[in-house]
Amino acid sequence: MAEQPSSDFVFIDALLLAYRHGCVRRDEQKASLLAATRAAKDALTFMTAIEKFGVGRHTALYTFIGKFLSSPSYYRAQYSVMLGLRREGEPAESFLHNQRVLFLVEPVLTARQQDLFYNTYWWFCNNHRPTYFDSKKEFRKGIYATEPQDNVSTLQRFEDYLLRLVNHSSQRIRERYEGFPADIVLAILKRAFT
Repeated sequence: MAEQPSSDFVFIDALLLAYRHGCVRRDEQKASLLAATRAAKDALTFMTAIEKFGVGRHTALYTFIGKFLSSPSYYRAQYSVMLGLRREGEPAESFLHNQRVLFLVEPVLTARQQDLFYNTYWWFCNNHRPTYFDSKKEFRKGIYATEPQDNVSTLQRFEDYLLRLVNHSSQRIRERYEGFPADIVLAILKRAFT
């Protein structure tokens, strides 16, 4: 089982902001930053880890993350909207049928994983509708339609659903989600919507 991301989100914030500033361009860089996020205990181990996972010291990405980690509170205050965070006192948007969900998790997913997540999320949303159109079965009742629709309970069900897919008994489904950073995706979504 992978370690949980740092509770204060500083390394996840570094990753998200580096992506929004155009420093993360390739899927390999995303994979390196995710591995470093899981391995890091403090700023020094994070910087050592990203170098170990292939981000060179003289790259724009390494420089940007070094700057971010030297003053994370400044960057969080300046770029909260870029990070996808709410302003203080602002109510949380609904998690369901929200285009911002993909915007938030895009920085940690490869191109293939983005399509996979998009399909997973919208299938989940469809099943929260009282009915939705299924081309094979015509109109179908959503399996979660009668459940509470608040973000906390909805995200709990989404977490259960996503983790069930990642650890599915079918090898074919498990292989589709192989390497999927479910722990970090769920941490970002919970932070933004609850």
